[in-house]
Amino acid sequence: MTNASRQTIEAMQALAGQDLEEAGNAQIRGEFAEDALDPAGEARHVAELLDTIVAQFMRDRASAAKALRAATAPAVPLQRPTIETMRALVRAAFDTEPQLAAAFRDGKAHTDADVQSLYDDLVALGKICSSRS
Repeated sequence: MTNASRQTIEAMQALAGQDLEEAGNAQIRGEFAEDALDPAGEARHVAELLDTIVAQFMRDRASAAKALRAATAPAVPLQRPTIETMRALVRAAFDTEPQLAAAFRDGKAHTDADVQSLYDDLVALGKICSSRS
């Protein structure tokens, strides 16, 4: 983006913000009514769009961090415990740190590969201690 484009966008944002400040709630609601729009529905739609954008940003950021870590981490083979031990360690990490979260695919249980990947991620984050060879 060029400097001129950025300045144009910033000027447009400033004008839009000023326009919103000058318009009262009644005027804004009137404009929604003229356009046959439901303000609450539009607000929900905007919130859903923002949630989608933020979630995609977070996924992209996590993927980029993972790729960077993979590209810069020394090639050290992992010595993983048994799958049952990994499941227990992952479960314990989630039990002791409630801010951690993971999603199930299609509402199904994690596969062994999912558990191994999750275990590796939690080790990399320092949430699980692991011995490496």
